[in-house]
Amino acid sequence: MTTNLWAAFAAIAESRPEAPALVFGEAITSYGELKTLAQRCAAMLAERGVVRSDVVALQLPKRQLAYALLLACLRLGAPYVFIDPKNPDERTRRIVSQLQPRLLFTTTGADNPFGSVMSLVDAGDESWIETMPDAAPAGVVGTDPAYVMFTSGSTGEPKGAVIPHQGVLSLIKWAKHMVGASPGERFTNINPLHFDNSVFDIYCGLFNGAALVPVETSEVSNPASWVKVIRAGKANVMFAVPTLYLILDQLGLLTPKSLPDVRTFQFGGEGYPIGKLREFHARFAGRARLINVYGPTETSCICSSLTVTPDILAAPDSEFPPLGAMHPDFDHAILDDQQNEVPRGQAGELWIGGPCVGLGYYANAQETAARFRQDPRQDRYRAIFYRSGDYVREDDQGRLWFHGRVDNQVKIRGNRIELEEVDLAVQSITEVQRALAVVVSGTDGDEIAVAYMANRAVPATDVLARCKERLPTYMCPAKAVQLDELPRNANGKVDRKAARAFLERITSP
Repeated sequence: MTTNLWAAFAAIAESRPEAPALVFGEAITSYGELKTLAQRCAAMLAERGVVRSDVVALQLPKRQLAYALLLACLRLGAPYVFIDPKNPDERTRRIVSQLQPRLLFTTTGADNPFGSVMSLVDAGDESWIETMPDAAPAGVVGTDPAYVMFTSGSTGEPKGAVIPHQGVLSLIKWAKHMVGASPGERFTNINPLHFDNSVFDIYCGLFNGAALVPVETSEVSNPASWVKVIRAGKANVMFAVPTLYLILDQLGLLTPKSLPDVRTFQFGGEGYPIGKLREFHARFAGRARLINVYGPTETSCICSSLTVTPDILAAPDSEFPPLGAMHPDFDHAILDDQQNEVPRGQAGELWIGGPCVGLGYYANAQETAARFRQDPRQDRYRAIFYRSGDYVREDDQGRLWFHGRVDNQVKIRGNRIELEEVDLAVQSITEVQRALAVVVSGTDGDEIAVAYMANRAVPATDVLARCKERLPTYMCPAKAVQLDELPRNANGKVDRKAARAFLERITSP
């Protein structure tokens, strides 16, 4: 039985060494070539002192080397983390400070006070990799960490979810049966490497013998060029957030003619408006399946799924389709505010348990203790569940339906954002006394706006500039409005709901 991810990849590469693994246009890397490069990378990492449990940070774009280094880390039992090359320097510094990585690979010149830096002008440069004795694979077990994935944090600091090998192995198995992932197919990798959805692309594709067709959206912002890469790569399986599909739809690119080889469209990370989903489904009827998936980063990417069928689309009074049923390797409970199970059909907070749940947040005991909790229904043995913060209900068929959040977490274009992190970025301006970030409707969909009060006039341009210094682009407010006082509720607390209503009125497009 395979207990770690390197062993799973090596078995495929050894059985199909000539099969394509990475498709970069005309440049194709076979499984055998990728395995050899990964082994060479592992040897060089070991030569530089990387051992089991050391963190390796990869601030690299989608190049052959980035995927080889990921595999090399799995071979050594060293958890890797991808950092967005487009991050503001301040956010990269904060992530590196939390991780204290043994080694940082970067094309941006980022610093690593805690270990070594490999600064590469081009992420495709392999000149630093020498031929040397192979590093033996580490004795990695299922509960060892495979990677760290950063998300927004309500305390103002990004949180790094630590995901074990066994969780990703379960995801690979699910994809083989649900998606039909198999050798000879091709998966898109349109999701950024630092974004949770890329876990599906890489592992469910490569680790089932399929080829990966990377699409570097950060370097070319034209969706038509992305579709061209997907079509040229003859990709069969595509996973993206609904916002991207809606953009392609608006541009007339979500059609069988534009994407002739795709047989499975998968989406997740946010709700898909059911009216638009009906059009999508009808357009590809008889040509491709549509699959809705759900899963917090902390649960190894995906924990429930649903194939979209006509009866789902005909469901009355539904704004979005259901999240689907939980996968067999997960346990779950739907609890009320007193942490008692609610009757079926009623909404409560979703708690998720089982071997695919993450190991906590890296070097963040406080947030780990708050989110990864003992199952409140029993005290006889250790059973850790992840508190998702999602309100859901379960119907008679075991399908989950989303009913909102218990906190201030939102999703915009599939990116998870804790509004408190935006608040704190604005409040880092000395004169700002309090800030409230909210989601409002913009000309191109939902966007963030922030209301703030200060002890002097603070230009909105200064507020927006500070956010760009501290936050990734997807978290930066589009608008900022200074108020004499922020709205408050009857208890005297600042009222985010009232602030949103006010900002919607004065900033509506």
